[in-house]
Amino acid sequence: MQSPTDDHFTAVKRILPYLKGTVTLGIQFTRGPFTLTAYSDADWAGDTCDRRSVSGYCLFMGNNTIAWCAKKQATVARSSTESEYRCLAHTAAELSWLRMLFKDLQIPLFHVPTIWCENISAISLASNPVFHARTKQIEVDYHFIREKVLHKDLQVRHISTVDQVSFSYLSAVC
Repeated sequence: MQSPTDDHFTAVKRILPYLKGTVTLGIQFTRGPFTLTAYSDADWAGDTCDRRSVSGYCLFMGNNTIAWCAKKQATVARSSTESEYRCLAHTAAELSWLRMLFKDLQIPLFHVPTIWCENISAISLASNPVFHARTKQIEVDYHFIREKVLHKDLQVRHISTVDQVSFSYLSAVC
């Protein structure tokens, strides 16, 4: 700041006491395996006003939550599979970004990242390159998750609804 104003000084006066009072607060990471894991879930047509689905995911590095998101999908999904697949695509994009960040920081990953999803049809769609006759309504750009799975950049696994971690993020958006 080359020429601070009175507003800047006022802001600093408010920030400094806050920083002093929160010095002991922070995110604590536990030791554990250095693996990237994600949980992905969608609430198909969950918004009763416009019937758009809500996507949610959370990413873990070992046992530590490092990223999470819950947001309404941009378009109406025609099936629960489409809704879950869109959510998988967003989760895969976040995982891909983290992998690139770790690569740039020269942090090796010894395991393929895993996305846990409860929708078996969405998992099949991500894993099976010929399973697409009924999914033409899903935009082409969402099929990049299939490419990530085929190149073994990540894997998508099934998890029961009871064990789904990311579901708790969805209710905050609806």
